[in-house]
Amino acid sequence: MEKEEKIVEIIQERFPFLAGHIEVQRKQRIIADPLPRKSFEQVFQFLTEEAGFTTFHLVIGVDDGDDLGFIYVLSNEDRIALLLKQSAPKTKPVIRSVCATFPNALWHERELIDLFGAIVEELPPGPTYPLPDGWPEGNYPLRKEWKVEYFDKETLTYNPPAPTQEAAEAEDGGAQ
Repeated sequence: MEKEEKIVEIIQERFPFLAGHIEVQRKQRIIADPLPRKSFEQVFQFLTEEAGFTTFHLVIGVDDGDDLGFIYVLSNEDRIALLLKQSAPKTKPVIRSVCATFPNALWHERELIDLFGAIVEELPPGPTYPLPDGWPEGNYPLRKEWKVEYFDKETLTYNPPAPTQEAAEAEDGGAQ
């Protein structure tokens, strides 16, 4: 794991805030803790422009509760995979497209929009993917709060039960 450890060392030298937040997970696998957008963009640029991570494999969306996570899987010529994650609050899940660096990220980023409700800045215009035309706006089927049992496939509508008075009061903190 000498190569992996050297990569981690180089990254930590450049970005001291990553000390203890990036590690060799196993042979040919490096993983970093979630980063806020600005830090993610700086580290991503360094990895792709200076550290030799020139292959993009995919980006994985995850629902982390109050935040959405976006895990970018990159690799270098030694086939060492690096998993770099950025997080964004669900209330405003704004990330920047990586299509300018990796055009093959296009469909992956469209999936993040359709399935998680990500707002991907600088993404080239185009169709939605993978959800069908007419999919109800604001419905993101890979978010934890979205329940398949409330979705009507015939009408493409999402019909959760109306909140009970008790539940509405609990959400409002009991204020009347």
